[in-house]
Amino acid sequence: MTTENSLDQWVVLRLDCGEFALPVCHVLEVLRMVAIQSLPEAPPWVAGILNLRGRGIMVMDLRQRLGLPAKEPDLHSQIVIVDTREGTLGLIADEVIDIITLSRSAFKPAEQLSGVSPLFTALAHAGERLILILDVDRLTSDTFTTVAVGASHA
Repeated sequence: MTTENSLDQWVVLRLDCGEFALPVCHVLEVLRMVAIQSLPEAPPWVAGILNLRGRGIMVMDLRQRLGLPAKEPDLHSQIVIVDTREGTLGLIADEVIDIITLSRSAFKPAEQLSGVSPLFTALAHAGERLILILDVDRLTSDTFTTVAVGASHA
């Protein structure tokens, strides 16, 4: 169960020209870009697996998953390690730019926004900034299943 305070804190990522946020309570750590081993037969948004202290962690290319223009990760890219209902996952972001606290009144639910992907739960207003709030569990819901099925056919 999360605390009231953790629900208001968000890790803000930059992808392309947009800002996206994840709840702090889901973020385990942020890494600099490291070598990632590709996975055969994985969906295009799965970049591969990284070795994190002897543990294999699946890594998702967040740009591809969100349908943004492709960009090869570079040494300035970061991997955000998140805890999801399905397991631990790495998300490649152009940059982690902020940790912010937002009041409940800053959010507009995604279902009130026409044409917004189900991967988002809300749009947050932080001063002049508009930040899309990612749903970590929806983001990963079919990724682990698809990769596991692909691996079983190998």
